[in-house]
Parts: sequence; C-alpha cells; structure tokens
Amino acid sequence: AAFGMRVIAVDPRVVSPPPGVAELVRADGLNDALPRGDFVIVTVPETPATRGMFDAAFFAHMKRGAVFINIGRGATVKLADLDAALRSGHLAGAGLDVFEREPLPTDHPLWDAPGMLITPHVAAAGPYLDERRAEVFIDNCRRFHDGGPLRNVVDKANWF
Repeated sequence: AAFGMRVIAVDPRVVSPPPGVAELVRADGLNDALPRGDFVIVTVPETPATRGMFDAAFFAHMKRGAVFINIGRGATVKLADLDAALRSGHLAGAGLDVFEREPLPTDHPLWDAPGMLITPHVAAAGPYLDERRAEVFIDNCRRFHDGGPLRNVVDKANWF
C-alpha cells in the first residue's frame, strides 16, 4: 500500500485486514482473487496440505501477464508448471527465493525461463533480523517465567 498498490491478502487465521491491506480474502476465495492480482506473493508454510499447491491450475487462474513470487517454502510450487506458465507467456515473470531442493540444480530449465529471477534463499534477511529474533526469545523467557502464553508457538498438527 505504501507504493500505491491495492493489497489483497489471503489468510485463514485473520478476521480483519491489517494496516495497509485493502481487502482480506478467506482461503476458499483465493481463485476469485487471483485474476485481480498483478503480483502474487506467496509466504505459505510447507505442510501436507500446501505441498504442490501452486500448480498449473493455480497459474491458470492468475491474471495473464502477472508475476508470481515465492518466499515461503519451495515444496509448495510445482516448478515444471511454473516453467510452462512462463514459457507460454501466461505469466510475465516469477521470482523464487526457495526451492524444494536447494540450491536449484544447474541444469534446471528455470535458470533460463523468460522473466525468471532466482535468489539464494535470502528473502528473510534484513538489517534487524537478529534483533527481532532476540526480542522474541527474551520476551518468551519472561513469559515462560511468569507462566504466560508464549509467542510463535509451533502447531505440530499443522506443521508450523
């Protein structure tokens, strides 16, 4: 939103749009929202339900000329389907920071796919990453000591 974009978010856990988000779509409304997006940015975790979820059918629902970006988990994207969507011209581009197998093999066709940008699993890096991690750790130590609820607890049933 800070760049003048209309941001549409999909999150099954959030009830109202956070600041900067114009519209919040439930997971079952994703296919209706896809044709409206110029950029689709994926941050989903890898779970049994999300493995391979970004496939030919997903890319076909995206707006022609859109760009697909994955900074979540590599196993969620079917790379052959993404490659086909790029080479057919349906998608204008893609950016991948994560892959099921890292690094991406040197002979993989995505290396020369049109509009493809490959980064070496650095999307989470930033100037304050260590400070944010330390803040959560220290806060959780205090919460644990006081018998309070912890932040960022892993839901083992859902794998994240």
